[in-house]
Amino acid sequence: MFGGREDEGMNNANMDQGPQAEDTIIGNTIRIEGDLVSNGNIIVDGEVVGTLKTERTLRVGGAAKVKADIKAAEALISGEVTGNVDIDGRLELTASARVTGDIKAKVLSIESGATFNGSCTMDESVMMADHSASAPIEVSEDEVVESKEKEDQA
Repeated sequence: MFGGREDEGMNNANMDQGPQAEDTIIGNTIRIEGDLVSNGNIIVDGEVVGTLKTERTLRVGGAAKVKADIKAAEALISGEVTGNVDIDGRLELTASARVTGDIKAKVLSIESGATFNGSCTMDESVMMADHSASAPIEVSEDEVVESKEKEDQA
């Protein structure tokens, strides 16, 4: 009943499927000051001041307030973050996200309505989030000059 085939994939479930046993959850009535380090997923719905570090996924809920530098493998931010955000993979800012600080991520997705004040650095080896581009498009200096001349003539 509990050890059947249906339960085999539960440890690898992503954050979209809700909290798992190994997740750290900071509820909406909780305030943490200090360094929070986890090997599992972190879900923040309350307030964190300090640093947040996880080897997995961080999810910041819509009502959450985070004043911390963040380091994670992936992150989904819907609330307020003040601090630098360093993500190894994909960072998604939903429409309700408010981020003030520098962002470093391989893939960045910002929904319309989100606010971001800071600088952004993306890994140069990743060209597109959906990986549909087989190679970067190169444009020669001659093509740029020729295009500029056509604009000037128009």
